[in-house]
Amino acid sequence: MSHVPGNDKKPDIGDIYRESQKAYEEYNACLTTTIYGETYLDPEKCKARGFDPIKACEEEEERTNLSVEWIERTTKEKGFRAQFQEFIAKVPPEYVSKDPKFPDYSPKKGNKSDKKLSRKKIRSLLVKASDLVDHKIKLEDGLYVKVIAVKMNNDNVFLEVEEKVGDELEYYEILYQQDMVGL
Repeated sequence: MSHVPGNDKKPDIGDIYRESQKAYEEYNACLTTTIYGETYLDPEKCKARGFDPIKACEEEEERTNLSVEWIERTTKEKGFRAQFQEFIAKVPPEYVSKDPKFPDYSPKKGNKSDKKLSRKKIRSLLVKASDLVDHKIKLEDGLYVKVIAVKMNNDNVFLEVEEKVGDELEYYEILYQQDMVGL
């Protein structure tokens, strides 16, 4: 992500996501599919388009870190609900779906693999998982817990949950779309 020296203004979450979308589109434009259905990053297409995949990966990692910083900073300053509303308002629409019938909204049995998710998918899941905050969900072991926060890292999205055990509350994280029962 381009950083202008002397400009200490924090990047806007919408700009971060728009830059990420542009890089994603450039990457896809450099892909080639063989007659056998295998897809690979074509160095000739990359060179012709001036696309450097290594630099793009480094910039995407920086954008992911900036996204996390923006979410944490805005949540600390304004609270989760205000941060979430601002996030929804600023992020490009392809990352946001408020439709509960959206195909990726609820977990599926087939989703329980350890495959690495794309950053676009992680961000999309983050938005959807945020709808669960302040709601109760059912875990695979039949236990109901309350979602109190949503977190992400470079590989996945997590729900911070609250469970009442006796007279005390226990807090822990679960994987979104993996440890919970589908709706």
